[in-house]
Amino acid sequence: MTSDEERDAALLAAQTSTPQFRQALQAAVQAGLPVGVQLVAANFARSSASSYWLLRWLSPDALPVWLTLRIATHPHWLIHVQQVEVVWPKLPDLTGLADAIGQALTDAATAAARYQFTPLELAILKQLMVLAEHKLVWLVQMPPAMALSHKGRSFDLQNDFRRLPLFLGDRNNVNNRLTPVHATAFQDKLIDFFGANLLFSQFSSHYMLKLLPTIQWLKPMLAADPRAVNWQTQLAAAYGQDFCATVAQAIRPHRINR
Repeated sequence: MTSDEERDAALLAAQTSTPQFRQALQAAVQAGLPVGVQLVAANFARSSASSYWLLRWLSPDALPVWLTLRIATHPHWLIHVQQVEVVWPKLPDLTGLADAIGQALTDAATAAARYQFTPLELAILKQLMVLAEHKLVWLVQMPPAMALSHKGRSFDLQNDFRRLPLFLGDRNNVNNRLTPVHATAFQDKLIDFFGANLLFSQFSSHYMLKLLPTIQWLKPMLAADPRAVNWQTQLAAAYGQDFCATVAQAIRPHRINR
């Protein structure tokens, strides 16, 4: 990125991070929603004009149906995300955006981007919340070239990301405690959540990418689901006692230090 591009990006980020702009953007999103779709939460990128919107469809079986809407000036840096994307280069100009959102959300392909949680996925969401309470986070180790680009190049979420080493570590200091975890099926779920913006990214040292839970999304999602889930039992049955013991061991010193 050239100095002019960096300056333009910084200016756009400043223009789209004000409370006034975000209120206007939310109004545009709300105006574009089809009948029967509820706006539940929003998540704004810190260093760009990208925003993410959690939408809920009413479902005949009473279980929540969710969809992730992304609005940005450029396509996502990850390939194969589970989102509906509206690329809007005119930001901060919102003229016509509501119509574009309405068209995107009524497109036939949108149905494939919606998701409901299985009991196992609910258990993982609850584990993510518990880990967050203890300042713990899941991380993947990026190839150096990818990490140094800081989203400057696209990366295949469904293929390349699944091959990255997985770790559990201290959210605030990855040098403090970093535990390797070998659980391919569990990592697949994390990557799916990342693709739906239930986790968001933050680059760290040693080419580590933190997968931080989008708390303002997870709380209403869990509150809206009527099913009772024993997350520890579910995860032990799915991924084994060794996996659960590793997570418990990581939590224990954090519990002592609280």
